[in-house]
Amino acid sequence: MTVLARNSIRELRYRPLRTLLTVAGVAVATAMLADMLMLGGGIQRSFGDLLESRGYELRLSPKGTLPFDTEATIPGFAGLWDSVAGVPGVERVAPVLALSVGAEVEERGPAASRDAVRTLSLGLDPDNRGLYDLVEGDVPGAGELLMDSRLAEALAVGPGDRLRLAVAGGLGAWGRTASVRVSGTGDFVFATVRDKPLAMPLEDLQALSGLGDQVSFVMIRVRDGHDPESVRAGIAAVADRVEVVTLAGISDRLDERLSYFRQVAVILGTVSLFVAALLIGTITAVSVSERLGIIAALRAIGVSRRRIVGDLAAESIVLGAVGGGIGIGLAVVVAGHLESILAGLPGLPAAVRFFVLEPESLAAAYGLVVASGAVAGLIPALGATRREVTTLLHREEP
Repeated sequence: MTVLARNSIRELRYRPLRTLLTVAGVAVATAMLADMLMLGGGIQRSFGDLLESRGYELRLSPKGTLPFDTEATIPGFAGLWDSVAGVPGVERVAPVLALSVGAEVEERGPAASRDAVRTLSLGLDPDNRGLYDLVEGDVPGAGELLMDSRLAEALAVGPGDRLRLAVAGGLGAWGRTASVRVSGTGDFVFATVRDKPLAMPLEDLQALSGLGDQVSFVMIRVRDGHDPESVRAGIAAVADRVEVVTLAGISDRLDERLSYFRQVAVILGTVSLFVAALLIGTITAVSVSERLGIIAALRAIGVSRRRIVGDLAAESIVLGAVGGGIGIGLAVVVAGHLESILAGLPGLPAAVRFFVLEPESLAAAYGLVVASGAVAGLIPALGATRREVTTLLHREEP
């Protein structure tokens, strides 16, 4: 170990305040960079994984909407069903009607009372498990419903209890009502943090709402061996009144709507990397200026410039490595807190994550900070070694 390297270590040890402040600054910048890298692709990846896990490759919905995006419906779906089911490659067609209803335990009074809970009701084929996972009880039959586990807990009901449902009428009042039996509870995979949905047979919800032959969207399963994009084109040719998208298309459209977060991630990530490099470069420049005499002496006795530059840059690498390591741990903690805040964003399924913890993102953030710190430290080191020895010996000169 050269005199310069030992001096660098001594500088870090005997100037603890400057070292700690530098490490803290680098840690904060690393944490922000890592969180922005996770935010940049977390939404699209988590939403794509959620869609793929349901086993339906295509979605058919009113033009310009996403599932659960609005209460727009597709009228006259019975006539469209046969056309869609007849497209080569279509294995299953699963229509869904989604609308807001009021729900109340029957013994506590009619659903028109002020205590009625407004929630989302899904009319579907009970055997279609693409939207829920059964937790307790049975799938709903005619005159029955499946409750979200959180709603069942909030209303203190379970299988066998009865609820009264009502659809919204005019001027904020409740309209048609129906008495239904709770068949069981489940977890709804596309439910938002605020939603506590119900599920019931499609025909029952259509009758309650008076919407007749209308659905909100349709999930379509493609047969093995068929290209989803080709099947999508075939459906689009016979269903020109609606929009058919693949899983990739839904993810892309969601990504477009949330492009603000990606732009913020890019901007803040770039700023974080710049701040880390500037901080390390500034501290290294100050440290180099304090050791110009040592550098001159080493040059005078024949130590190579490459060796001197390496020893000086090593200090900036150590600062980046230590601060970056602390920053990665900080990033995980901060991501958890930010996730809890953003999870309540309206319209997003609770299963969608803004921050997806992936080793690749954390490793990329750490590597970028260390590399940028090393480059920033090389600049003052190279500048010092390029000076003439006589100039270095006169430290009062620029």
